[in-house]
Amino acid sequence: MSEKKNSDGAAGVPVNKKTRKPTTKKTFSLSDYKKNQGLEDIPNKPLRWIKCSSALQKATGLPGFPMGYSSLARGFSNTGKSTAICEAIVESQKMGILPIIIDTENNIGKERLTRMGFDWEGEFIFVDNNFLVEHIARKYDKKRKEASIEDMANCILHFLDEQEAGTLPRDLLFAIDSLGTLDCIRTINAMEKNTSDNNMWNAGAFEKSFKYLLNNTIPSSRKANKEYTNTIIGVQKIWIDNMGAGVVKHKGGETFFYGSRLIYHFGGVAAHSTKKVVATSKKRDVAYGIETKVNVGKNQIDGPLGGISFEGEIISTPTGFIQKEDVDNYKKENLLFFRNALEDDSIDADDLKTKYESIDVDETLEIG
Repeated sequence: MSEKKNSDGAAGVPVNKKTRKPTTKKTFSLSDYKKNQGLEDIPNKPLRWIKCSSALQKATGLPGFPMGYSSLARGFSNTGKSTAICEAIVESQKMGILPIIIDTENNIGKERLTRMGFDWEGEFIFVDNNFLVEHIARKYDKKRKEASIEDMANCILHFLDEQEAGTLPRDLLFAIDSLGTLDCIRTINAMEKNTSDNNMWNAGAFEKSFKYLLNNTIPSSRKANKEYTNTIIGVQKIWIDNMGAGVVKHKGGETFFYGSRLIYHFGGVAAHSTKKVVATSKKRDVAYGIETKVNVGKNQIDGPLGGISFEGEIISTPTGFIQKEDVDNYKKENLLFFRNALEDDSIDADDLKTKYESIDVDETLEIG
């Protein structure tokens, strides 16, 4: 057996040319794994609020409506729901958020928004039923004459697609007044053909069209990797299911009730529980407000204000909410309105006395 020699030629120990170097142990990074799998933890942006009047803030303990959430203002007719959404529309415009006003009930008055501080020369998009029919519905059915629940959802998705494409580079507020006004396509077709319809069709259409939008599309815009934050606020009337032990139900279905993370309830539960606020002078009266209850019916906001649920009484006026103790100041600040309404330029604020009157359930008021 021959021996291997060292470099100096001397005999030495046999050399094994196949000796392996020790392998480096691989380190595992869960964060890298999650990133590669699309499971990366992305934090939310700091929570911002579309603020409402100080009266609503004091009554509920909340600033207004949270951005990046779906919220609901619900109650019977004439309880202040539309006042809340109008306050949010005005404030969103001031914040640089683009309000997309979806008015399916012709209930958002231009004059009232003007009095509340809305700038009609500023940025906004106004959507009515005619727009829904001509620009949304007829993409799918050229013969359509009536706007539907599906059209309203597709309208929102249209503007979100425009935002993602870069042609609408703004934070968006979708303000809907009101849910439950439109029927679904199936109901519309049945009515046109004079065949029977089913109330559950509308509820099913709401769930199918809005469920993913409310539970994923809107809340995902709160993530820090999203350039824009989008918000939905809906107005919805309620009714009481006396067959179900007096359970509160929502006109059009329960999808927005379940999908909303914040709900303001205006008025009572079993009844309206509201009063007309009337200014009287020289035996002439003018109703200028509605005294209403308001409470936080649902609060699943992520943050220090989550879970807060207060209740109070406020007054809905043509210029927004005020507290009861602010009535005298309101009359002074809006004296011109009262003079015009009472057709008397000699009236002073001290001449206006305040009284509260019950509201007929079927009575329609333009306030709130």
